[in-house]
Amino acid sequence: MITETPGEGDVPLVGDGVADVYVDPDDHGVVERAAEDLTADVERVTGARPSVVNGLDGSGAVVVVGTLGESAGVDACRDAADADLDALADERESFVVETLADPPVDADAAVLVAGSDRRGTAYGAYELGRELGVSPWYWWADVAPDQRETAAVEAGTHRDGPPDVTYRGVFLNDEDWGLRPWSSETHAPEEARDRDGVTPSTYERLFELLLRLRANVVWPAMHPGTKAFYRYDGIEALADEYAIAIGTSHCEPMHRNNVDEWEDAFGDWNYATNGDRILEYWRDRVERVADYENVFTVGMRGIHDSGMPGGDTREETTELLQRVLDDQRDLLDDAHDAPVADVPQVFCPYKEVLDLYRGGLDVPDDVCLMWPNDSHGYVRELPTPAERDRPGGSGIYYHLSYWGRPHDYLWLSSVPPAVVRHEMLKAYDAGARECWVVNVGDVKPTEKELEYFLETAWDVSGAREEPVESWLRRWAAREFDDRVADEVAAVLREYYRLCLARKPEHMGWSTVYPNTQPADPAFSATRGGDEAERRRGAFEDLVDRVETVRERLPESDHAALFELVEYPVRCAAATNEKYLAAARSKRYAAQGRASVDRHAARAMDAHEHIAALTERYDEVRDGKWKGMMSHEPRDLPVFDEPTTATVELRDGAALGVAIEGRTDPVSYGEAPPPSLPTIHAAIDRARFVDVFARGDAPVDWTAETDADWIALDTESGTVADECRLWVDVDWDAHPGGQAAGTVTVSGAGAGEQRRVRVRADARTPDGDVVAVDGVAAVEAEAYGRRTPGEHARWTACDVPGRHSGAAMALDPPVFESHDPEDAPTLAFDLDLPAGEATVTVYCLPTQALTADRDLRYAVTLGDDRRVVSIDPDGGEHDPEWQGNVLRGAAVGTSTHTVDGSGTLVLAGLDPGLVVDRIVVTVGGEHETYLGPRATHV
Repeated sequence: MITETPGEGDVPLVGDGVADVYVDPDDHGVVERAAEDLTADVERVTGARPSVVNGLDGSGAVVVVGTLGESAGVDACRDAADADLDALADERESFVVETLADPPVDADAAVLVAGSDRRGTAYGAYELGRELGVSPWYWWADVAPDQRETAAVEAGTHRDGPPDVTYRGVFLNDEDWGLRPWSSETHAPEEARDRDGVTPSTYERLFELLLRLRANVVWPAMHPGTKAFYRYDGIEALADEYAIAIGTSHCEPMHRNNVDEWEDAFGDWNYATNGDRILEYWRDRVERVADYENVFTVGMRGIHDSGMPGGDTREETTELLQRVLDDQRDLLDDAHDAPVADVPQVFCPYKEVLDLYRGGLDVPDDVCLMWPNDSHGYVRELPTPAERDRPGGSGIYYHLSYWGRPHDYLWLSSVPPAVVRHEMLKAYDAGARECWVVNVGDVKPTEKELEYFLETAWDVSGAREEPVESWLRRWAAREFDDRVADEVAAVLREYYRLCLARKPEHMGWSTVYPNTQPADPAFSATRGGDEAERRRGAFEDLVDRVETVRERLPESDHAALFELVEYPVRCAAATNEKYLAAARSKRYAAQGRASVDRHAARAMDAHEHIAALTERYDEVRDGKWKGMMSHEPRDLPVFDEPTTATVELRDGAALGVAIEGRTDPVSYGEAPPPSLPTIHAAIDRARFVDVFARGDAPVDWTAETDADWIALDTESGTVADECRLWVDVDWDAHPGGQAAGTVTVSGAGAGEQRRVRVRADARTPDGDVVAVDGVAAVEAEAYGRRTPGEHARWTACDVPGRHSGAAMALDPPVFESHDPEDAPTLAFDLDLPAGEATVTVYCLPTQALTADRDLRYAVTLGDDRRVVSIDPDGGEHDPEWQGNVLRGAAVGTSTHTVDGSGTLVLAGLDPGLVVDRIVVTVGGEHETYLGPRATHV
């Protein structure tokens, strides 16, 4: 849309002169604000600032910004426009940006920015700023635009809108450790003299951001200790100036912040015993805001996100909540000139309210049903076919940040956009199209994920067609530079993949309510090629790659890179280092390794590094964000110093040897010698032997083999703490079939030897997936054959897997359930031994579409077919659900009897199923957190 080398028909904004920006003074207030911001955007890019004018007399070039029917300038240009402005007028929140080379006004050339309504106009003006190169995050994330000496709007017409989702917005929540202290102490302390809160100037910045992201609603911050939104005089008028509709959270009916506004003098918060006073309390607020644009939450819960008081039985509670709804409807009807059915309302069946709703609560059909996710990224329930026909429609309350069971994640934003995409497309297809609100905590550091959520709400078909990696690349090119966009996108994709398997906040393997003390991570240090070390190395690689990106960018981009990419990547890496190194110190202390103190020091250094990174965040832009980022929200045990071990070493030199696949070290003279996991020619994966010192003096060591086909990466050395010896196979020298040999490690001066058996299998597998030591593993996307079902088909999706960057999902997102006979299938040819096989299927922890549906797959192996459900039975207290969301996987198992090699057929039966990987064990073990590495040939 923007060029630096104008051609015929292009309209210059800055060149030989500077274009004016016209607004009609009688147009909506948000139009003037957007026009002023457009002039500021031009200045940010070119250094020249256009003037805002209210007349069209003698302009050179002019940008005419206005709303159809509300702007004299727009109406004057109406007949000259190629766009069908009559059709535009019938749409909501839509806009046209069009060049007029021969405008019917007193100007040499014009750019028409015409909106169907006030928000459409604002979106159009901000779109022009975005095309100039100003990121929506120019202020909130310090994204510096590229500078240009000239800028012109290319000839043509750009039209956008209407949005696919009617109301799209954010919920500020859990602001205690970021947004509130930053707003009150750093950003606008003069506005917080009476008490802390998220101040009006903060909301003003937020409203602008929402318009730049094409959002239109906000649920204000509401935690205890935060000054309530409506305690600020004129705050509703400020929101109206930005055309932002105000709603309130699921536990704040009728625009009331109960934790701050309900006073002890009012009596009990109990509608059964104090209904008249509560109704008066609600009426005062509704009458105050009735002249503005609102989305009212109806219903009732406890004072702060707890169950509604009143009623001794479920039936009594339901009856009481029904009375609440009926009275609220009467109140809304009385306070508005429009019929109550035309007043936007939402009812959120969150937590126990869902049970009351399903138990018979009568929610009026014109009220939007706001379906919650499970607070960890997965939609808990969606409308039934009958509910899809309700005039009020349905919406989604989604989380990118959460305080609650089984464990918070308030610090680093790590819900993958690919999970957002999968869940929200499913929600849209199921009929949830009226209102999408996302809990973003403090706004920062959810910048990327909340923008993706809102962009999806604006253009569902665009999100459906564009892979997430492509979106991330496009985002990175806009925020930084096209030269680093591919690398930034790849880094973020891997960051999301690693965090989906275990969020940084969950690396302590602890829970909240009640708080439990951190435990050692379940990532194995002995199996899977040292699964724990591979995870640590993956994060270390991300840190190195981010540093390389930083070196390629000018200093003007460093602040944005730090806030948007570097801080979350570095802190996630450090948290993993902290817990993995601490666990290793304890494991190695049990083996008597001299390296224990080094690993303990690594854990402590990582802990201190996190604090240092947060201090660095406080210093960005001369302290602009001081107080915004806390690396220990709620002071949970997971953020404490790590617990490490020490060891008392032997005197002198002492040799120790430990091997992959076994916890205990190898004993002197152990017979038979312990075996390394088999090395299979079709997989060809080296195995490790750790050589370590157990004394206070270095030990010289040598390694030798009794078979010429065993290859060692090193054969001798001196070790003061530990070193890793890799054992591989020279297949050219291998005798064929199955063979075994021995590696002997000797410690000079220690007088001891350790013998380790090496097994190698050179057989050609009878299948695409081979069992190694009784375990076969395959990523779902590595299927051999795929067949469609009657209603759906398997498709590759970009939800990251535990070992790979992809998974297999059923498409379309909504369909009638299959029987196993007519279901879509994935087939895998396996090389297995005979025996009893356990099939473990790792899935994304999605939930069934509705309460009367299930989430099932069927496995056929040999002559056995088993149908497995992965849908948890309960809510937030259900141990199965808690385990699923913490590990980022729902794991199903089935048992089958097999005669040997054969074909495994996986059938998807219900909508919402996403399969990551499949593991088949026949007499083997796979004691790893992520599951064994793939054995696909």
